[in-house]
Amino acid sequence: MEFLVAGFEIIEQEPGLAGMYKAAELPGRICYGSQDKMAPGTAEKFCNGLMKSNHGAPLEHGTVYLRAEDEYYANPLDKYRGNSYSKLKSINGVKYVTTNLRVLFEHDWLGDLEKYWCEPTEYHERRYQVRFQVDRFTGEEFLRHRVASFNRESTRYVLFTKEKFGGGSIKYIVPVWMLDKQDAINSLKDYSISDFCKCVIDFEAGVGPMDDVCAWMFALKACEWSYCTLTNQFEWQAQQARTVLPCAINSPLIKTAFISDWKHFFDLRALGTTGKPHPQAFELAHPLMEEFKNRGYL
Repeated sequence: MEFLVAGFEIIEQEPGLAGMYKAAELPGRICYGSQDKMAPGTAEKFCNGLMKSNHGAPLEHGTVYLRAEDEYYANPLDKYRGNSYSKLKSINGVKYVTTNLRVLFEHDWLGDLEKYWCEPTEYHERRYQVRFQVDRFTGEEFLRHRVASFNRESTRYVLFTKEKFGGGSIKYIVPVWMLDKQDAINSLKDYSISDFCKCVIDFEAGVGPMDDVCAWMFALKACEWSYCTLTNQFEWQAQQARTVLPCAINSPLIKTAFISDWKHFFDLRALGTTGKPHPQAFELAHPLMEEFKNRGYL
């Protein structure tokens, strides 16, 4: 078992079309656990492969900024009006559009990249990308925020018994209310399933101690043991064995959203405008909100 603390990383989209493709490549790679294959020049080819297989979700993370002047009371960018994944603003006879690569791909508008691409201006609503190191259930709460774009590590395709994914040592997120118990966690993390079972049997028999750390880690160790046994001994596929994985498992998540949608996210998960946020959601959302402020995004 390996234990991680929840965290986040803000990822700035790099300039130009290369930056747009790279912003779409990372979420796709995280989904399949193939970040090790990222290299200079791989992004556009990877995105073209996504288009060929009609896998559009990662393409949403590539933010597209467009600009075009009005032509005889019309504008070639007017077609983006009303698209829920696009923001259009008109200033002095010029249209400014913020959208994403999936919108262009699925509407057959990829030609607009060559014709109307620009770097973001003060008139474009910006989109920002964040990578979360988060447990599965907190990630589920974050997924409720649409029309944001999401990708997360897939438990269908990532086989945790492979060496590149830990060789059977599954990664778990330490809940915020247990961060002060790291020493106790470290003292037990190398226990075998037999060690934990003995602790439980002794406790049930009234001849041994038990605390919340041991009770929590016993459940995680049992899940890890079951997953590895099913995949190694019984040759279950990852998509079958995932049924025994607990919600505490580390589930890397990428989110890209308009700043207006990030504000809504912070209202719910940091400020609690509709009720007190879950502690694990607040643990990430509040410092992320402060970092957005520090960077001038808000």
